[in-house]
Amino acid sequence: MKYPFSRILLATEFTEFDSGAERLAFAMAKRCSVPLRVVVPLLSYSEYEAELPEMALKAEQIAGAKIEALRKLADSSGIDLDVRVRRGSEIHTEIVNEARETQTDLIVIRRRGKPSFLARLMVGEMVSKVIRDTSCSVMLVPRAAEFWSNRILAAVGDTPAASLIAKTAGTIAGICGLPLTVVSVASDAGFLPKFENIKNLNVMVASETCDKVSGVVRVGKAVEQIMSVAKESESDLVVIGRQRYHLLPFGNKGLMQHIAGNLNVPTLIMAI
Repeated sequence: MKYPFSRILLATEFTEFDSGAERLAFAMAKRCSVPLRVVVPLLSYSEYEAELPEMALKAEQIAGAKIEALRKLADSSGIDLDVRVRRGSEIHTEIVNEARETQTDLIVIRRRGKPSFLARLMVGEMVSKVIRDTSCSVMLVPRAAEFWSNRILAAVGDTPAASLIAKTAGTIAGICGLPLTVVSVASDAGFLPKFENIKNLNVMVASETCDKVSGVVRVGKAVEQIMSVAKESESDLVVIGRQRYHLLPFGNKGLMQHIAGNLNVPTLIMAI
């Protein structure tokens, strides 16, 4: 069975908040036998380098040391690693451009960084812009997250993307030998028959690559019910679809941001 992502890009600035993404990307590359590309975006523009040359030089030196450590870890783990440093005035733009130029199909990135006046954002501002602008799938990783080992949860709705979410989650679960739960949420009890059908159809899709698939339908608000099932089932990877949205001041919290921001497990946001 082939892993659903063959061109994985780890985006890291080597902060403490990036440690979970780094750890998980390396684990994914090793366990699933796929190469790993790393992009290290460095803030760089003429005014910054002219006014704070020592700080710019220090950032370069720190990045160089961290990259060397990554290379040694990759060598010892048997991982095919390719590292690229990109410099620019906007961090998220360099990540998105690298993903596009290398035809990346999955970006692995931290969930959020150092709190600021935008601390109420459930997903960091820079990361939100990456999700907004990239055309590939994105995995958001909390700082303390580990590679999944218990159960995977796929949230599907009445959308054309449901089968892709179920298929991808089923393939990952099958490769990792883990059970998969497919959840669908009806906003009202009157829609239960419809969402039972959606659940059953996507359980069948996921069962093509995973032999331990179960399904559940809940009634209520999608965010609350998906998070409830994730916690009850002790899922340590959640797969959802992407909502196209514009970043508004102080965060426009939709379904995607609520789920990724409140669960302390990796969230795979599928490109749709």
